[in-house]
Amino acid sequence: MTKRVLAHWLIAAGLSIPSIAHAQDQVLRVCFGDIDAPRSDKATGTGFDMDVMRAVAVRIGRTLEPVWIEQEPKMTEVEKSDLPLQDLIEGRCDAATSIPGVDALGGTGGRVELSKPYYGVGFEFVSSPDGPADLSQMKGKTIAIQFVTVGHMAMQALGLKWMGSDTPEGQIAALDAGEADAALVWGPALAPLKRAPHAGTLPMQALRWNQHVATRKSDAALTAGIDAALAAMASEGELAKLMQKHGIPVHAPFDSVFNQLSLINLQTSR
Repeated sequence: MTKRVLAHWLIAAGLSIPSIAHAQDQVLRVCFGDIDAPRSDKATGTGFDMDVMRAVAVRIGRTLEPVWIEQEPKMTEVEKSDLPLQDLIEGRCDAATSIPGVDALGGTGGRVELSKPYYGVGFEFVSSPDGPADLSQMKGKTIAIQFVTVGHMAMQALGLKWMGSDTPEGQIAALDAGEADAALVWGPALAPLKRAPHAGTLPMQALRWNQHVATRKSDAALTAGIDAALAAMASEGELAKLMQKHGIPVHAPFDSVFNQLSLINLQTSR
């Protein structure tokens, strides 16, 4: 169909090219990992980030349209685990969620912008109620870690005795079987396991990140709208309630987060 024929067809239908563009503007296409529960899950159509962006879309006058991105089933490196930034750059979606800071933007050529952080996440200390209270009590004890993660490197830097697992499920199984005295588990992974961090513990700087929404740098108005919506949701307590609903340990954005120096400093603190 030529542009002229299309224009005549639109006019006959009582529409116009601007009206079509306006209709597209009312949709907020967000890239979500297809197996990233509790943040997003294609099979159930549910998740923390899905609820967050559904609420953001309403606040900025749009309707959420999920764009599902195939993911690996297990997290390894926090800054490099299946982030859909290329999909964002190429226009398959307008935004991507749970992006752990500027270190994740390598290779995007300055084409991606981050919102202000909307929640914090990290590796959480898990033990039985009568077990060790935190990492300071782990000398001579064994902690279960997930192989090839920052948590793994941090426990090595601290000189703690550890046992490894390929999955968070394996970590918790080792803890419950008495093979480990505690486990250092990626926070969102605790939700499907229906477990919580040991009361009163907080991930140290080398084990925590702030999470952002990514947009294209050319979409400055959208970024501003998302920032305003997230700020309102935080002040109204909506973000904390959604984290509780989906079993994610509740952390507002942290004042300081992981960097290479924070990991190096663990060795000098031994």
